[in-house]
Amino acid sequence: MGAKGTGTADEIEALLGDYDAIHVCRGDKIKNRKDRFGVERSLHPYLDSDTRPEFILRRIKKYKLAYSSNYSRILDPLIENNYQLFIAERLIMMGAKTLIKTFKEDETSLSLTDDPKKNTKSWQIPAYTLDEEGR
Repeated sequence: MGAKGTGTADEIEALLGDYDAIHVCRGDKIKNRKDRFGVERSLHPYLDSDTRPEFILRRIKKYKLAYSSNYSRILDPLIENNYQLFIAERLIMMGAKTLIKTFKEDETSLSLTDDPKKNTKSWQIPAYTLDEEGR
């Protein structure tokens, strides 16, 4: 990807201006299983509810969202595979004024969930969103 990818990220950053970024990682972490009593358990009990789009939108109402589809005219001619898209995304996130990650990595980092990033092997009952609780 090299200079081509850096140029892609720079062009998108210029269009965004002063921006904040949120990185959401959930697919490879959301794993539930039933215990011996048939109760659903998860290693990351708040991850599902904390990273659902509707929950995130409630928390960031004041922000304007930008999706990769908004930048197709820049991305499509240059991005040939998922790795190149991943690198462009990383470069854009690194240029953000504020970066909110999925998991809290240290005391100063901002995160969507307080669930630990590392697998603690502690299976817990998953938390539910406000919609699922009937609120």
